[in-house]
Amino acid sequence: MSIPKTFVFADGENLVMRYQAMVEAGHKPKNDVIHIPDVFVWHPGITTWSCMDIQRATYYTSAVGDQPKIKLLRSQIAATTFDFTHEYGDVPEATGQLVPRIFHKQAKSRKTRNVDINIIIDMMRAAHLNSAEVLLLLSGDGDYLPLVEECMRLGKPAWVCSFSSGLNGDLPTSVDLYVSLDEIFFQKPKKT
Repeated sequence: MSIPKTFVFADGENLVMRYQAMVEAGHKPKNDVIHIPDVFVWHPGITTWSCMDIQRATYYTSAVGDQPKIKLLRSQIAATTFDFTHEYGDVPEATGQLVPRIFHKQAKSRKTRNVDINIIIDMMRAAHLNSAEVLLLLSGDGDYLPLVEECMRLGKPAWVCSFSSGLNGDLPTSVDLYVSLDEIFFQKPKKT
């Protein structure tokens, strides 16, 4: 069995908004969560739950601020590395860095169109090229449903990971594989 070459597309706006909502609701984050309020959230377990040959992991987000602040955020996100291991053959473990795509926004708001539009463009491009065998979207936003369906029609397996908070109910049943990020990011509630 070959290890699928995987491209990861992280909707950082959706991830950070849903993560912060779950923290506000009382969920306890694990110690190794990396979080920049309103801009970025990551956990090393995102890339280790399955056997993947990750070719690239792109993190799309937006931020308010001047160019020096955007440049600093880009450096912080790019400094976030991820590990992935292969279970088959003599393929070594590997490490990569997140590729940040940060869009400037004028005022603090929930989401910008730039993130969604660029994820759509990049995923469709990957679906048309042979450089990726699996497309992994990190988002629970139902606006991506037509995108993942089209990628699947083009013959690319589409996987989705998201938080349960704000998850569009049709997304998990419309993709080839769905994984919840809740257990990756949060401690299990203590039984009382």
